[in-house]
Amino acid sequence: MAERLITIATFNDVTEAHILKGRLEAEGILCFLGDENIVGVHPFYATAVGGVKLKVPETDVMEAKAILNRIQEGNTDFDYDTIELAPPMQEHVESTKCPNCGSDNVEQQKFNKTVFSISYLFLGFPLPFLNRKKFVCHECGHTWKSN
Repeated sequence: MAERLITIATFNDVTEAHILKGRLEAEGILCFLGDENIVGVHPFYATAVGGVKLKVPETDVMEAKAILNRIQEGNTDFDYDTIELAPPMQEHVESTKCPNCGSDNVEQQKFNKTVFSISYLFLGFPLPFLNRKKFVCHECGHTWKSN
């Protein structure tokens, strides 16, 4: 059977509701916001619909209220040691050197500038034709294509 959601707080401001929702989620409590869209679109309807409702499962009500009370008291200590951080994403960087001068200050050109400019002039919008592996060296100005 599905667990009941209990409203533990209401807000007239969507931003404040999202901040506290994020804090509860950081503490490991599943929570939802009710009526956030109607209040976000028409802020004056907040009173009519009862504000943005912060809801948590029935089993987490006591813990969530305790966290909200700590925040209201100004005691917002958070144990950052318990959070598991994902390793930073690393971009694949291809090390290409200029065959003319050996510099690594090289940029891959994304489109043919001539076709791009002419299509923009005559059609009113650019047609980006991609150049595969066309490079330009910023040191000596050499341009070459790679396989």
